[in-house]
Amino acid sequence: MSTDHPQGWIWQPDEVESYVATLDRPVFGVSATDLTDSGKGKTVLLYQAQLKVAGFVPNRRQTVGDCVSQAAACCIDTLKAVEIYTEGQNEEWRNVTATEPLYAYSRVEVGGGRLGNGDGSIGAWMAKAVKQGGTIDRGKYGNIDLTNYSGKRARDWGRRGKGCPDSLEPSMRNHPIRTTSLITSYEECRDAIANGYPANICSRQGFSKRRDSQGFAKPSGTWAHAMAAIGCRDDGRPGILIQNSWGGWNSGGKWPDADMPTGSFWVDADVIDKMCRSMRDSFVYSDFEGYPAKDVSYLLI
Repeated sequence: MSTDHPQGWIWQPDEVESYVATLDRPVFGVSATDLTDSGKGKTVLLYQAQLKVAGFVPNRRQTVGDCVSQAAACCIDTLKAVEIYTEGQNEEWRNVTATEPLYAYSRVEVGGGRLGNGDGSIGAWMAKAVKQGGTIDRGKYGNIDLTNYSGKRARDWGRRGKGCPDSLEPSMRNHPIRTTSLITSYEECRDAIANGYPANICSRQGFSKRRDSQGFAKPSGTWAHAMAAIGCRDDGRPGILIQNSWGGWNSGGKWPDADMPTGSFWVDADVIDKMCRSMRDSFVYSDFEGYPAKDVSYLLI
């Protein structure tokens, strides 16, 4: 299936392996052995935390090939919501994560401008960007107004020789993602989500825009795309809930209820497994150093 929607993930295996080699916890299944099979038989909906603390799940609509940053921001917002709802009283929801600084930082500060002036980024570069550069909420920072998303701004900042504005970097470094690890299977993705950790899934797998009665989309065509994994179900039809960044691009059944976020869809376990194994550029994000187990029983159904 072809699509007119912007994509933007670039597959460069050597860059991924180079980054993974620098990690203390390179692969989730190896670094978080105490969480192995912890998601077995569970259904966990991480987006429910955002509904509870913010009252909404962002309806992201990318306009250029910055999907890797869109998926990263979705993961970060999900982490923030889970942490706030878990830790409670000392934190509050402020705003969604700005994508343009992430996109620029991954391409220029991390990638050194080697991708030139075309669109796109690499999952591993984004994983390094959110750890090294940090994250920032939408809002106004001096003469830079990040209140609203701008694909033009993302494209401009992502060009060789530009990058994330220096004035934003101190604020970004106050909010880093502590740990990022490669995920290589459905089981690793399931176990991560079951403990409150979303994943940035990068692959060439495309999907139908029509969901079936259970909310699943069929594999269809080829995309060079990144999307966020924000839910798991390990029941009679195991799968992962994927949040896309194309707004209301799809339709069809929703599961388990009408709260399923706009543009999202379920993916069968064997398809997710193939996506993670074949491309090897999908990363789980943690708001802590390492992956401690979290009590996400309030997100279980």
